[in-house]
This record gives sequence, C-alpha cells and structure tokens, in this order.
Amino acid sequence: MDEFIESFINEARELLFQLESDLLLLENQPQDNEVTNSIFRIMHNLKGAAQMYGFDDMQYLTHEFESIFDRIRTGELKVSHDLIDDTLKGKDILLSMLDKDSPAEKDEDLVGQLKSKYSGLIDNETAGIEEKISDKPSGRAIYCILFSPEKEIFERGLNPDRAIEEAMASGKAKIMMHEKKTSWEKQKTKKICQTTWEIYLYSAFTATQIEEIFLFYDKEEYRVFQIPEDELDQNLEYLDFFRNNYGKGISAADHVKECISGLADGAEEIPVLNAGKEVDERQSQGKLSHVSGSTKEFIINVSSQKLDELMNLVSELVISGASLNAHATRLNDSRLSTLIENIDKLTKKFRKNALDLRLIPVRTLLNKFNRQIRDLSKELNKEVVLLVEGEETEIDKTVLKAIESPLMHIIRNSIGHGIEPPEERIQKGKTREGTLKIAAFYSGANVIIQIHDDGCGINLEKVKQRAIEKGYISPDQQITDQELLKLIMEPGFTTSENINLVSGRGVGMDVVRKELNAIGGSLQIDTEKDLGTSMTMKLPTTLSIIDTLMLEVNDLHVLVPLLEIEYCYKEIRENIYERNSNMLQYKNNLVPFVSLRRKFKCPLNNHKEEMVIIINKYDKKYALIVDDIIGEHQAVIKPLGGLFVNQPYFSGASILVDGNLALILDTNYLFNQSVLN
Repeated sequence: MDEFIESFINEARELLFQLESDLLLLENQPQDNEVTNSIFRIMHNLKGAAQMYGFDDMQYLTHEFESIFDRIRTGELKVSHDLIDDTLKGKDILLSMLDKDSPAEKDEDLVGQLKSKYSGLIDNETAGIEEKISDKPSGRAIYCILFSPEKEIFERGLNPDRAIEEAMASGKAKIMMHEKKTSWEKQKTKKICQTTWEIYLYSAFTATQIEEIFLFYDKEEYRVFQIPEDELDQNLEYLDFFRNNYGKGISAADHVKECISGLADGAEEIPVLNAGKEVDERQSQGKLSHVSGSTKEFIINVSSQKLDELMNLVSELVISGASLNAHATRLNDSRLSTLIENIDKLTKKFRKNALDLRLIPVRTLLNKFNRQIRDLSKELNKEVVLLVEGEETEIDKTVLKAIESPLMHIIRNSIGHGIEPPEERIQKGKTREGTLKIAAFYSGANVIIQIHDDGCGINLEKVKQRAIEKGYISPDQQITDQELLKLIMEPGFTTSENINLVSGRGVGMDVVRKELNAIGGSLQIDTEKDLGTSMTMKLPTTLSIIDTLMLEVNDLHVLVPLLEIEYCYKEIRENIYERNSNMLQYKNNLVPFVSLRRKFKCPLNNHKEEMVIIINKYDKKYALIVDDIIGEHQAVIKPLGGLFVNQPYFSGASILVDGNLALILDTNYLFNQSVLN
C-alpha cells in the first residue's frame, strides 16, 4: 500500500504545479473556460484520490475549491484577484498536506474564509453547489453500469465499495450484486475480488461524468450504457453479461424494464452536483490525470539514479566498442571491421538516445517562476508582464537544476532594480506595465538563456563610484562599460543604499557567476539607460559528455575542458622559470602559472621546451605548464572513487580506448588555490 500512497503523492505534486500554472493563466484570461475546467478537474481528481488514500483534510479543502470553480463554470461567480490569491494559498497548503506538516488550524481557517467569502449563493452547510444547480432545469437519464473489478484489485490500493457509494450518491440507484463462490464480505477479508455489480442509475450526470466515478479503474473493468439510447436488449456486450448471470426464464428486455421501473419517480430528490456540464474524458488507468489547457502528453517518470546508471552503461559500451575497434585494426580483419563499424553506429545512436533522455524542456523550470514573479511584483507595487520564448528548448536535467538559483536571482534583480514603478514609467513615456522577457535557444553545442527587462538599466556612473569607494579601481583609471559591468559580479558589490526584500547585502551576482562557471557556463551583461538590461547565460547542453584537450604530465593523461582554454603554445623552459615569481609573459601581460609536474610532485624532466596552456577563468587568466598536448578528446565523465578522496585537483575521470584512465582537471580548485593565493 505504501507504494500506491507514494505514487499518489508524486502525481498529486504534479497536479498542484499544473494548478499553479493554470491559476496564473486564468488571472490573465478570466474568460477562458478551458482553463477553468482544467482547474476544476484537478480539484476533483485530488478530492477523489485524497479520499481513497486517507488524506481527509485534503479532501475537504479540495471539495471547497471544487464547488467554487464549478460555480465559475456555470457563470454564477466571477474570477477575481482575491480568488486567485486564495486558491494559490490553498495550493500551498495542499502541497504541505502531502508532507503531513500542515497545521489543522491553518486548514480550517482557510476553509472558513472560503465559506465566508464565496458562499453567498450556496448553502453554507453543504459548501457545494447542489441547491443552485438543482433549481435549474437539467436533463436526466437512466444508465446501466456493469462493474467487474479484476481479482487483484485490492493490491492496487482500490476498494470497489467506494466507487459503488459514489455512484449511489450521483442519483437514484438500484444495484444487483453478483457474487461468485463466496460472499463479498469474505472476499474483502481475503483481499480477492470475484464480484460483479449491475447498477441502474437515474441521474443528471452525463455518461462521461459517470465514467469519471471509475477514474482509477481500467476500461475493461466497467462499462456505462445509457437507456434507451444503447438498446440493452440488442447490445451484444450486455447480452453476454446477462446470459452469464441470469437463467433462460426471463428476457433481457424484461429484466431491464423491471430494473428501471420506478427509478424516475421522485426525481426532485436526486442530488445534482454538475448538471448539464460535460467534462473532457480522462484517459487514466489507476493514475491521477494530469490536466493541462493544451495538448495532453503521456509522460513516464523515471528516477535520476536510473538515468545515471543508464549513462554509465552507455559509456562502458562506448569504451568497449572503441577497444574492440582498435583490436580489429591490429588484426587487419576486414569482415570483423565491418561488423564493428555497424556496432559502432548503433552504439552512437544508443548514446544519443540515452543523452536525450536526460534532456528536459526549460519550461519545467520557467513555469516555477510565474508565481514568484507575480508575488514579488505585488510586494514591490510594480506591474510586470512575463513573456517566454523557446520554452521547448531542451537541456540536461543536471544543468537545469544548477541554474535554478542563479536564474531566480537575476529575475529578482530585474524586477527589484530594473523595472520602474508604474508612475515613474508613465512619466518616462513608457507603458504602465514593465516587461520581463525570458528567451531560450540553441547556439551550436550550447543553450542560451536571455533575461531582458525594459526598465531603467544599470546606472554605470553609480557602479563606477561604488567601485572607487571599494578600491576596485582608482579615481583616474580608464575603464570600459563592459569592465564596469563585470565588477558587479565581484563579491560584496552592491549599489543599493539600504537592505530590502530584494537586495542590499552584496550577496548575489558573484554567486551567480560562480555557479554558472561551475557547470561550464558564463554570464554576459548588457545595459542601456532607460531601455533596460539583458543578462545572457551561456550553458552546456549536457554535463555527461564534454569536449576536452588531453594533456600529458609524467605519463599521466589529464583532461581540461576546451571551453576554458584560450590559447596553447610551446615555450623554452628557461623563459618560463627565469623569474622566481611563478609569472610568465603573455600578450604583454604577466599571468600566473602552475606547473603540473611540480604540483603533482613528479620528478623534473630534461625537456628544453614545455607546453603552455592559457586558461581563462572568471575573465582572469593563468597558465598550466605540461609536458605535451596529445589532442582533443570527447570525454564521457565518470565519478571518481574513494581512492581519489585526497586528490582535490581532479573532478572526474574518463576511460580511454586502450582502457587507461584520463583524469579531468579541476580548474576551479587550481585557480582558487594557486592563483588567488
């Protein structure tokens, strides 16, 4: 049972994130019935599932919201900002209920507020829409429901009694139970279902709505017929059921006629919850329906560990294939080489598909920011419109997770520092609402994410003055705009005079730069007075495979990411070590260098020349001194084992075609330990 509850919790979280997106969309498009229906269905699905798995508080709260949004669907209630605020607050409480850490008093307070605010047209005791809807004329029909759960239904965490009870609550019903071998009560004790139900129901529900009662059951386990449209006495499926459960002494037509007689009497007493409202049919088999306002997608959730394991296996396959290819070349066997070539093609396709599994659309991250942008704008009394482009652009899940915090900080800066209050924008001849645009697109092997606001821009004079005060530059120093903008990313740098909700502590842009650099990304800032500011994040598509330059140090192979290398050249040994300051001359400037032989405590060689690799890190340069350059290498990154726990110079490894190990150099550690110190 625990695995079913865990599955419910995971899928409920997805529905709640979808709910948040739909609510923000509805706030901007209050007349969109499709979005309203989507929100209603989410509440309905959560209510039913919460009842099934014992989340009673969640059931009561979703029932309140379900009633409210059904009134919106019927036109009795209008969408308002207060309603959106309350529903978003409810979403947060529902999310905390999944973790069992929501105080009951808090839940009851919200339910009470909802009753007092939105119960003007509905009965406070029932907190539903029964009275209002039942006052309206609505079409009713008689249905026959054949319900045959599978034998192992209890193992799926389902109880057929709940479905029967909900069917009975949907109208006036007659129920025949066809038990096999043992009574239903004994079957429930043994957790084995061998019973079929025959239900005749007079209800204002549509056939689709009645099918939703069996939302968590497979299509083969139930069938809904409408009488007389389906003509049961001529329906082969019903006749087959009838012959299996009744003798030959009575006809199917007479049996149906007897069962439905009297059902329509006293129709005014039938509870009517959603009269005349057709809801899109859900395609679900024991799962919560993930509803969206657009195209439905079938998504299978796979744990990150399984994807990582798959990538490890793919990398092993690539390495084994390369070793096999090298062996075939030595044997000079043309037939074997042809077979290996085919295997190599399949392996490359397999590797590409495995990498694609790790790629997810950036919209999964960007959608999280809609709520935060809305709330922050209200707190700062600013009006902000969010525009998103390229949300289908895909990027590695690890990269996407790594940029969440930097991206959030940039967005907060854009709203807090960039976009002006409405009155100030009007005085400048701008629109009352500020625009925050986030665009994602591919650029070669990278993904670019641009965050642009049409605010006041960065005050470069103020930046320069603060840089002088902090001693970053001298008062008479000539400095370009781009160099000034780079100072913003220095630790402790801020232009805010006071500490507020968004800024003032000098913590932020330096962390943004470091976090982006840690994954091989970069950040560029462009600004223009009163036109706005653009922040451009350049990111690798994946971290699983990187392009590197293979170097040799005392017969050890080390790898350096190509993106960090600015220039390589050969230099006479005496010219490198003629100074005792660990500095060498590069383009008329002195840059610090690190000799990997000395760093790794290897014996000195007798080479007259050594290779110099210029590394550009955080817009600062330093050099690596190595024995030789072997060439470019596309490295499948593998984690280091416990043997390397005391070797901070390496961040990972890659296996070469000959089975040897190449270690990936941690240029961040070298920079911090050797250059800054």
